[in-house]
Amino acid sequence: MPTIPSLRSRVAAFTLVEVILVLALLVLITSVLLPAAGSLLRGSRGEAAEETVLAVLQDARRQAVLSGREVALRYAPAEHALVWTDGVHDGRRVLEDAAVAVEFLRPSAGAILLGGQLVETDPVDEMTFYADGSCDMIRLQLRAADAAPRVIPIDPWTCAPVLAPPAA
Repeated sequence: MPTIPSLRSRVAAFTLVEVILVLALLVLITSVLLPAAGSLLRGSRGEAAEETVLAVLQDARRQAVLSGREVALRYAPAEHALVWTDGVHDGRRVLEDAAVAVEFLRPSAGAILLGGQLVETDPVDEMTFYADGSCDMIRLQLRAADAAPRVIPIDPWTCAPVLAPPAA
């Protein structure tokens, strides 16, 4: 006489509902994390270009102080490099990220709204570093092809970025 299998002798397995529920949760988590990961990667690329530009500012300032002469720094878009010279010695640093362009802006530069992004309209060709360690009052604008332009004010006494006040 055939016996009915007891609950203990059944094979343990997941039901179809449990499998579908787990897959749905994985899709939901992926859809939330994927855009955040993309923006994080784009942000780190822009930050690397910013760090390179700020390092070049300090190199040009150091050359001005050590040589005792004015140093002119400009961005060469054809070479995608920052170039500085004191008339005797030259320096050059190629930016690794070809998607980022650098502009020097006057403090009272105008701006227009273009395609939903605020774009500075009054760039200058170069900035000058002086033998006393100071530099022109300037703002740097870093423009990436896939992100809004980032404007960094530069302190004329230290030639370093102006620190933003803490958020309240």
